[in-house]
Amino acid sequence: MQGSLLCHGHWGALHQLLGLSVVRARPNKKTVWLHFMMGTMRQRSCCSPASLLMAMPTRALMDEPIMLEARHLPPHYSITMRARMRSEEGDLWESLAHYHSDGRGVVNLSRDEAQGGSYTGREPMGLFWSLLPAPGEREGLRLRKKNVETPYTVRVSLLRGHVSSPEASGYGRDAQGRDAQVQEEELAAVTLERWYMAPGVRRVAIREGGVVGTLFLPPGPGPFPAVLDLWGMGGGLVEYRSALLASQGFASLALAYFGHRDIPGPLHRINVGDAYFLAAFRLLQDHPQVCGDSVAVLGLSFGVFLTLRIATHLPVNPRCVIGINGPMGSMNKLVDFGGKGESFQEDQKHWSYDEEGYVSFRGVSLPGNIPPTTW
Repeated sequence: MQGSLLCHGHWGALHQLLGLSVVRARPNKKTVWLHFMMGTMRQRSCCSPASLLMAMPTRALMDEPIMLEARHLPPHYSITMRARMRSEEGDLWESLAHYHSDGRGVVNLSRDEAQGGSYTGREPMGLFWSLLPAPGEREGLRLRKKNVETPYTVRVSLLRGHVSSPEASGYGRDAQGRDAQVQEEELAAVTLERWYMAPGVRRVAIREGGVVGTLFLPPGPGPFPAVLDLWGMGGGLVEYRSALLASQGFASLALAYFGHRDIPGPLHRINVGDAYFLAAFRLLQDHPQVCGDSVAVLGLSFGVFLTLRIATHLPVNPRCVIGINGPMGSMNKLVDFGGKGESFQEDQKHWSYDEEGYVSFRGVSLPGNIPPTTW
């Protein structure tokens, strides 16, 4: 018989080794060793499969749900799920959540409720939206993707017991739920990629007619509905929202309008006016892969004011207007069509700061502080 099969003379030794009842090998039957041993492992209670952590999918868009499930745990067992990732600047971000396995030794984040940690309740994507800078990292961090052509890489770990803090302090609850100093033990792990750009999305730098931005086009010939994408007082060119919009089938132009080296003038001032935004809208509208009558304008923060101004003051007809967390008007008096904007010096009069030095812009957008001429 071949070496992968059990010869008749080996059964006695196997019987003594495993404590099994004698099984006769039939020379005319091919008894496969692997099949025999797998069957034995299922029968022996002292041997159990290693803990398993599964993720589906492991490569996903930032707005795509990821299913996380742990298997082969003891029934009603205390575990911690922990997510860790590095930002492009090298800072560590992390989150964790406490769970108990069910009677079959399974934890499913789409079904089960977190009992503590970075969040509580049934939150299938809680490990991702609750990510915060890890203890000891720099303060005042903001997670903002600059290179949308690379993913965030997230490692999700399955830890024994309830770890009480993202910091590896070692204190928490053990697997039986008792207060204890827990020696951190990783039972299983999986590495995920989270992307802003789907396969086939095209990224095109725009430096045309004075317009500075990045155009993202979905896969295929189009034509596509389109979005003119405006950010706020952070300035620069922010691309990740436009990349994600293109991944969902919208042509999107991420537009810079101040704080960018390719726009002439001081970086701290808005050195463009209505003519600039009109040129950007028409550039997008006239693109051969864009549905010209299906162009939206999307603004965040100060971009909301600009979005409303484009829709009400310029000779264009957006299909829709979307404003996210921004003012209806501005304290800066923007001059008429074709003129230039101003700096944010007037806005700063109504900035407020907390004890830790963080700024609040709430007063900037209060109706009483906005001149009626700028609405």
